[in-house]
Amino acid sequence: MSALLRLLRTGAPAAACLRLGTSAGTGPRRAMALYHTEERGQPCSQNYRLFFNIDDVEKFKPGYLEATLNWFRLYKVPDGKPENQFAFNGEFKNKAFALEVIKSTHQCWKALLMKKCNGGAINCTNLQISDSPFRCTQEEARSLVESVLSSPNKESNGEEQVWHFLGK
Repeated sequence: MSALLRLLRTGAPAAACLRLGTSAGTGPRRAMALYHTEERGQPCSQNYRLFFNIDDVEKFKPGYLEATLNWFRLYKVPDGKPENQFAFNGEFKNKAFALEVIKSTHQCWKALLMKKCNGGAINCTNLQISDSPFRCTQEEARSLVESVLSSPNKESNGEEQVWHFLGK
């Protein structure tokens, strides 16, 4: 989250948008950031200087935003789940809006890891945040991971991969 925030604060051409996905009334927040990078001094795309705002995506890549929305709407349908619904009538929001949500989410995450709010059943155990009361040692983390890996998975039905295809 903080890496995305640092990226969007740079002077690099960027457009960001936010879509709050909901499935059965609740769901994950979706943030999409478009930015350019250079490899060995060469732009990754000849059009990388064109994207400064979310509106530029529709202007220079017509249909891209709609296709992305449709993917997020339908990707769970083959598993028998309902289509995702979106806040703001499925409208992409601009960079300023997305940055504000990212900052707010990051502040909530920091408060959670510093035990400044009640996280309920959320497990905040971590190795990285040195002043977090939830910080554990590498040995404790290894033990936790091994205990999860060795416990039987109740949801496993023997299938390793499931492929679904949606018609256009």
